[in-house]
Amino acid sequence: MRLAIEALARHSVERPRDIAIVDAEGNALSWHELAARVDTLRYVVLEHTAPQARVAVSVTSGWRFWVSVLATSSAGRMPCLLPCPLPGMIHDRIRRELGPDTLIVDDQFLADVTDLRSSTNHGPNSTLSAISTRDVPTDPLGAILLSSGTTGRSRFVVRSSDVIDRITSILIEEGLSARGDHVASFLPMAHAYGFEHAFLAPLVVGARVHALGRFSREKAASAIESGATTLPLVPITAQALAEDEYTYDMNRVRGTLRCVITAGTPLPAIVRTSFERRFGQQIIDLYGASELGTIWLDRGKGGRTVRGVEIRLLERGDREGEIAVRSECMLTGTIGSNGEFEPPTEDGFFATGDLGARGQNGTFRVTGRTKLVFDVGGLKVNPIEVEQALETHPAIARARIRPISMGSALQRVAADIELRSGHFEPTILELRTFLTPLVASHTIPRSIRVVDQLPKTESGKLLRDTPISGESIAPVTRRPKGLEERSTREQYTKGLFDETARGYDNSSGAAFMRSGRWYRRRMLIKSGLKPGAAHLDVGSGTGLCAALAQEIVGPTGRVVALDPSTGMLEVARRRGVRETIEGRAESLPFPDASFDIVSMSYMLRHIEDLMLAFREARRVLRPNGRIVIFEVTRPTTFGIRHAFDFSMYWVVPSVGVVASGRPSTFPMMQYWADTIVDAARPERIVEALDRSGFIGTRHLLELGVFSCYRGTAPIA
Repeated sequence: MRLAIEALARHSVERPRDIAIVDAEGNALSWHELAARVDTLRYVVLEHTAPQARVAVSVTSGWRFWVSVLATSSAGRMPCLLPCPLPGMIHDRIRRELGPDTLIVDDQFLADVTDLRSSTNHGPNSTLSAISTRDVPTDPLGAILLSSGTTGRSRFVVRSSDVIDRITSILIEEGLSARGDHVASFLPMAHAYGFEHAFLAPLVVGARVHALGRFSREKAASAIESGATTLPLVPITAQALAEDEYTYDMNRVRGTLRCVITAGTPLPAIVRTSFERRFGQQIIDLYGASELGTIWLDRGKGGRTVRGVEIRLLERGDREGEIAVRSECMLTGTIGSNGEFEPPTEDGFFATGDLGARGQNGTFRVTGRTKLVFDVGGLKVNPIEVEQALETHPAIARARIRPISMGSALQRVAADIELRSGHFEPTILELRTFLTPLVASHTIPRSIRVVDQLPKTESGKLLRDTPISGESIAPVTRRPKGLEERSTREQYTKGLFDETARGYDNSSGAAFMRSGRWYRRRMLIKSGLKPGAAHLDVGSGTGLCAALAQEIVGPTGRVVALDPSTGMLEVARRRGVRETIEGRAESLPFPDASFDIVSMSYMLRHIEDLMLAFREARRVLRPNGRIVIFEVTRPTTFGIRHAFDFSMYWVVPSVGVVASGRPSTFPMMQYWADTIVDAARPERIVEALDRSGFIGTRHLLELGVFSCYRGTAPIA
């Protein structure tokens, strides 16, 4: 970070009125104005923090980011670069992992503590004495980045000041940033790619950066026409520019455009070809990681490592395997979930989780992800290989390959695809024929679904575990009359279950001949619940399932009963359930990977969206953890179905009233019957589990009405 701080001091003296940074709203700061605002915020940071403190920076990309990071670093504190706005889950991790006294600098903080817009502490020809000579630590501390999670769980990555300076120097040596550049950037600066290419390297060389915000073809075309020399892109935005219909003055563009970079995901050959044909400018495809900085650059002939990088290919031999890297720009360490600093491995190599291949000429390329690979009939499927093959089809803009369960342990390949503008949907037969000469037969998708847009990050990375925008699966086909509105329904059911809580076990137990206890116990054990395990019972009600789980896990295990009804939870506590929490399935108040088993007992009809609830369950499950769901399923055979309906509407509620001694049990049991009659069929529940990321999903039916659904959280 010293290079950046010294560069700011130098530029503010040598070229105070030159524009340094322009934000998405068009606000421009000169080097002098930037330095003055850094100086102002620096003293605010000093006032609010202890020496060597960590400062969480979650501000809009642009001048606010530059000012916040430079002020924090020059104050001898360590900036932690976080998304803006700050996600709730990350906010919760700040105090736990970075420390309880961590200062959070966001846009509101900047607005509250000082008017940075009008800071003019120095004359136009003055030196930046406040930063260059006054109280500056000999060694700035560096920075903390939040990794994207593609190399494992998202984590706080610590880079020392020296490492940051080496990364910056390499980018400049490779010609990716030069004085006189006009950088047009859509990159979020809190991301490692944006931090390096829209902040560090341009600042050190004295380039001008225009932070354009969210990508649009119109803004990109305007920036290119206005004389942008450097475009840091991601493959999806490079593709958009290659395919748009904007008419450029190519003589002018080719005279100014100097450097085009992509990163984030491997650049498809078809995108490189179409972009370079249109703009006459070579694309540099950068491969790197938050933990390692830049690893190699591919200028069209394979990736060549940058200075100070050594690569090993693990497990599969010298030519192909998982990419492990040792680098001069290696992370200093990570911050664990308990807040403790964890140094890198002893041998200095970092396993990236990417699969790679070494070419005959000593270059490298990424071929897939180790943690994305799945089995089909005992054979491996690498989703990235199939996606790249699909994306060479003239009608397909983007593809996502995923496994789908066919029951038991059998999986098949499915694809979601985005179409290129103006193209019609190809048939499944056409696509299978197209793929046959390109990929192995077992990797060809059995089903293909066309979607409007695949979920992606702002930097263009495919979100593999995120459902398609707007998709959901309702647990029922319709809601009871008068309870169509969610708020009305939730208020009604909460009151209903609070009122009937004390007699609930007697009524439901009598209705089903006391079968619930032994059935749940058997299925929990079959699902893998054992002594010492951690179990979450969602929609726990009176805690029957939680109490059974507590007996199984023993004193060394953990069982949590979660339910929105305080009355039900009170009964669960009297039953002996040690840990009860009021909450809902769609928003579980637990950290990621907290439990070995998540159960849901006869409660699916009371939630709003199966996929939302199942995604939450998958989030809190540890790798290889299990979800087990108990439900009552309406028979499909005509005569049996009518007998079942009569029993559920009249016999069961009547028995329930007698057993519980509470007349309020009758409407509760009839509401239960309504939701069973209109419940989603088992195949829709299995589909929701599949699409929420569970593998090995299955549905077991006993006695014609008792359903048990199971699924496993993937290892990664």
